[in-house]
Amino acid sequence: MSSRSSSSKAPEASWRATAERIAGIGAWVGCAAVIVVLATVVLPRLRGTAYGSTSARTAIRFPNAPRWMTTAEMKPIEDAAQSIVATGHGRDMLQTLQRYLESTGWFESVEQVRLVDHDGIEVIATYAAPTALVADGGIDHLCDSRGHRMARDYRAKDGPSLVRVLGVAGPTPAVAGAWTGTALKDAIDLLQTIDPQPWRSQVAAIGVGRHAKDGSLELVTTGGSTIVWGRAPSAASPAEVPTGQKLEYLAFLYAKHGRIDHGHPTSIDVRVDCASAR
Repeated sequence: MSSRSSSSKAPEASWRATAERIAGIGAWVGCAAVIVVLATVVLPRLRGTAYGSTSARTAIRFPNAPRWMTTAEMKPIEDAAQSIVATGHGRDMLQTLQRYLESTGWFESVEQVRLVDHDGIEVIATYAAPTALVADGGIDHLCDSRGHRMARDYRAKDGPSLVRVLGVAGPTPAVAGAWTGTALKDAIDLLQTIDPQPWRSQVAAIGVGRHAKDGSLELVTTGGSTIVWGRAPSAASPAEVPTGQKLEYLAFLYAKHGRIDHGHPTSIDVRVDCASAR
């Protein structure tokens, strides 16, 4: 009896050992499968979430963008920014994006580009303000309040209703670059001085053709008249009447005639004490 009992227990022990070995192998296979899934599926998705991917657009926010910055202006900027985000990551990507934005001509400065909400990017910037059109042959270039070129050109007189600056010398700068010399800056200085005046809409252009000779600027009215203004307000000369007096005389003409050019083609010199019209 004892010999038969021992022989029946031997196959049972053998099957138990085999089952334990199979279970062990299965556990190792399961662990290997988990590692493969982590390496090939989960980690790439995590990287895509952190750094952006070619299959999904990263949310790039411009929280303080001005209202005049329309979709037409923003779309090419955002498309280029998406390309930078999709091909880079970390601090280097953010710095590359900041340099790109500064080169577009739409920003005076880009103070900060940062990651937010784990998968988004926020841009804090000072936006350039469209201020005038610089005439260049048959093309008008948009410029900001600093005299830097912005990323918009128009056929002459087909652009927005901004004052045109005529006679700016020197080569046209690249987008975001500044025109050489002080003529354009002085014209913008004069433009900002007259901007609050009720007759400002009667000024179509500012001429700087005489600027290289004596620093003089001229207002060109919508009626075709020329008003010799003289030097820019920030560079006033004792040989001319003060800026306030020039503005008072033009206000007098506006109140009397409804126009600062008498309502007909003329040339007025407001640099002298008794302004003359001829």
